[in-house]
Amino acid sequence: MEPWRRNFHAVWPSLFATSMGLMAFLPVLALYVEERFAITDKQELAFWSALIYGIAPFSAAIAGPVWGALGDQLGKKPMAIRANLAIALTTALMPLAPSPMWLLVMRAIQGVLAGYVAPAMALASHGAPREVHGIVIARLQVAMAAGSFLGPLVGAEITHWWGRSALFWVTSVMTSLAALQLHWNAREERPAGNAPGVSFLGAMGQSCTALLANRVFAWLLVLVLLLRLGQNMLEPFIALFVRELGPQPWLAACSATPELALDRTVGLAFAVLAVAQWVFTPMWGRLADRFGPLRCLAVLGLGLAAILFGTATVGSIDQYLILRTAAACMMAGSMTLAYAAASKRVDDGSRTLAFSLIQSCMQLGFGLGPQLGAWIAVRGGDEHVDFRQLFVAAAALCLVAAVGMFVLRWSHAGRRG
Repeated sequence: MEPWRRNFHAVWPSLFATSMGLMAFLPVLALYVEERFAITDKQELAFWSALIYGIAPFSAAIAGPVWGALGDQLGKKPMAIRANLAIALTTALMPLAPSPMWLLVMRAIQGVLAGYVAPAMALASHGAPREVHGIVIARLQVAMAAGSFLGPLVGAEITHWWGRSALFWVTSVMTSLAALQLHWNAREERPAGNAPGVSFLGAMGQSCTALLANRVFAWLLVLVLLLRLGQNMLEPFIALFVRELGPQPWLAACSATPELALDRTVGLAFAVLAVAQWVFTPMWGRLADRFGPLRCLAVLGLGLAAILFGTATVGSIDQYLILRTAAACMMAGSMTLAYAAASKRVDDGSRTLAFSLIQSCMQLGFGLGPQLGAWIAVRGGDEHVDFRQLFVAAAALCLVAAVGMFVLRWSHAGRRG
């Protein structure tokens, strides 16, 4: 088996396990914060939910380029293993947090030490022919989608039997197994390292400068950030919005308690994202290889903007789930297309750093989006929290990103796709 194929088969199950563990608790993190710390004020709950949800990706966005540069120098495999072990340790400590502030600290530390996607993606794609990068990355996205599909559904059942705190232990176990999988099965030659006399920070600065000198790559980072701000502005509040609409009727009919019906409905709202990734991510990868990832990103942004705007008008949980599924079909391609667009413009020696910069922009959207969403939702100043206006704001951001992708695609520098 070719080395890159062997690493692909090692990385796939590790991404599955890590995604499953994280998605066991992330969808209901707002409900955990509400119950664990007895928060009754809606604005206070929105504030803490957004902050705790978003601090990990925000800190990961800041630390990500450092880990990416280390990955190019020390190896992608050690960085992927380190990230999974960091997630396992910090998540195991989260149920012990006595206050929202301590839980926030745990999430921040997790973000700084984590960042498992970029080195895993770079490890699996290293050495693969460039003409198949889109489909390789898409298939890795399927692994994450499969884990994301099972995580919320399994998490709902675990919560019913053992409580929400048990979700963190599940995450710790799954990410530990992911680290072991990479340790046993992935293979990588140690990189050559820095040139003599060049420090790590100096080499990292030179690599970042060289990457950002590519105007298309630099603007791609900005537009990916805008798109992810639109995508992730709503995620911490999905459980609270679903509670306003009520549980799905057939799930309520087969659930022993209203709380279990709510958890299962929230799980379904996140599971459709995973199913859409499973089905549509390979399609987006093939479209990227055929038509160019920038063009596909522009189409994706337009479609997502239209769907999010329509979601602001839903009147029932079934309407919301239908539009959530449609949005999921669009969102399924965002990470694959962003990585594919970057992959076309960097060499193998700086790929982990380039992927880390892309991942940092996604994580910034993941981290800052909830804060922006919380500010928009509570800006009226009273006790009412309006989640519907978040969908309109998110649609506007996606529209701006889509127009930017079209402009970048048709600019002189962006004609390669």
